[in-house]
Amino acid sequence: MFRRIVVTVVFLAMGACSTVADKHASEAKPSVAQPDMEALISAADATRLEGRLTEAVQIYQQILVTNPNSVAAQYGMAECLFAIGKPRDARTIFAGLTKDAQFGAAALQGVGLADLALNKREAAAASLNQAVAADPSLWRALNGLALIADLQHRADEAAELYGKALAANPDSAVLLNNRGYSRLMAGHADEAIADFRRAIALDAESETIENNLRLAIAAKGKYAEATRNVPRDRMPIVLNNVGYVAMRRGDLADADGFFARAVAENPNYDSITSHNLDELAALKGGRQ
Repeated sequence: MFRRIVVTVVFLAMGACSTVADKHASEAKPSVAQPDMEALISAADATRLEGRLTEAVQIYQQILVTNPNSVAAQYGMAECLFAIGKPRDARTIFAGLTKDAQFGAAALQGVGLADLALNKREAAAASLNQAVAADPSLWRALNGLALIADLQHRADEAAELYGKALAANPDSAVLLNNRGYSRLMAGHADEAIADFRRAIALDAESETIENNLRLAIAAKGKYAEATRNVPRDRMPIVLNNVGYVAMRRGDLADADGFFARAVAENPNYDSITSHNLDELAALKGGRQ
């Protein structure tokens, strides 16, 4: 339905980095003592999870220089590579860890999410299903499977998968946003609004979630509420989105007004709005 809006689901990134250190670069160097190694891994993981990715990379690299076979450090580096938009490199590392007793299930999840980012949906689904079979608590894998179901217009399956993911991680703003968007696409605006509001309560700074909430409110024809208290710098996006929803609902006069206001607010914001205006003109012409 919403082909020309500036909102989306949140794809789950994991954590910034470079490639794993050369395994032969430090063969002559002594290994770090085990307690120190465990402390370094814990510090790297905590730093990555806090979003301080550059620092995390430095710690993982320090570990891999002295212990290039550290599975934990390799896994952390793969998470970093995925997070900074290098899914192909991340996948290579994840794929080498899928047989590991400790990290195998999570590595399968990583392979699947990387394949999904590379638009290899069939391969992604296979790895993600294997990951969930090995560890049903892997909510990111469940989210990935739900996204695939949504992309294939299997709304009921997506709803079930989001439910399982939220059972594993009930306080995830990402999951609530994604399920809300799925519900909105399926025509369930009231349920979508409920999810978006719960998500905003968990992540009040997310512009994506707020935009999606406004979109869902507009889908109920509440255009004034959908455009209330919008920051000036985001007004063109919101006006375009609400205009598009109004157009799809058949409220062409309202859509015309919102698109005109979007252009007036920012004359340079026309790459999407101009397409919407063309479609609106065609629809209005068809009604004459």
